[in-house]
Amino acid sequence: MSTGSRYELVALGIGECDEMQITKEPFVPPRLLLKDDRGSNQITVDVLAPNDDKPFVGIRCPLCNWRPTPSSRWCCNRGGTPEPHFEGCGMVWNTFSTQGRCPGCSHQWQWTSCLRCGQSSLHKDWYEDDNP
Repeated sequence: MSTGSRYELVALGIGECDEMQITKEPFVPPRLLLKDDRGSNQITVDVLAPNDDKPFVGIRCPLCNWRPTPSSRWCCNRGGTPEPHFEGCGMVWNTFSTQGRCPGCSHQWQWTSCLRCGQSSLHKDWYEDDNP
């Protein structure tokens, strides 16, 4: 089609497709219907190259001393953490690149789970010099 619009093919009939028709409405993938990015407090996160994946200086798990790297990722999902109840948005990002604030829903995480020992600690306790 030369208009640049995408159209969806719709099958009519039950069982085998006896007839096909093209709807006049543009096709919108269902996952885009759920996206709501109208919030004014969105956070932009820089993505680093693989060569820049050295452990953070001044950040470590207070329980096992593991140091996350820029490629370490957490998910906005409170399951299994002491975080107070809220609806996580499922965003995956590096929690230390935003000082614990989810770039998807702006939830400020109080607790961070260690990707090595699996235990949760207060996010502020991960910073060695008390200044995130």
